[in-house]
Amino acid sequence: MSGETIAAFARRYGDAWANPDSELFVALFAPDATYRDDQVGRFSAGHAELRAFHSHFVSAISDIRMDFPRAFGSGSDLCLEWTFSGQQTGIYHGRPPTGIAFSGVGVAVMRLTEDGLIRSVVDYYDSGAVRRQLSEERAGDDGQG
Repeated sequence: MSGETIAAFARRYGDAWANPDSELFVALFAPDATYRDDQVGRFSAGHAELRAFHSHFVSAISDIRMDFPRAFGSGSDLCLEWTFSGQQTGIYHGRPPTGIAFSGVGVAVMRLTEDGLIRSVVDYYDSGAVRRQLSEERAGDDGQG
């Protein structure tokens, strides 16, 4: 993929995450694709599980925005550095709605098929930072100084 193609792919990926239509998200993936998010203990395999994963996410988070300050690849491998923001307006991994806006940074490591579909994704980010933002206690407010 050329740099311009990678940037366009990253934008499509971010737009699909932000769209409440899970079919647009699933359409980016090969039928047997996998998505691993160790930070929330989630492993999804195949379109049905990917659809459920995305549906849960967009039902819990509104005002989703994803940006990609860096995106690069080699062969079928891609690395997307992302910044994310949204507001928790629904139940998110068992946590009741908070109405709190939050943001985070991370990296998605992907492998694509020959025809440009996603074969696998592994996300890496600081889930503790997200949890602190979504909790009533903020980092530094724990009395520990």
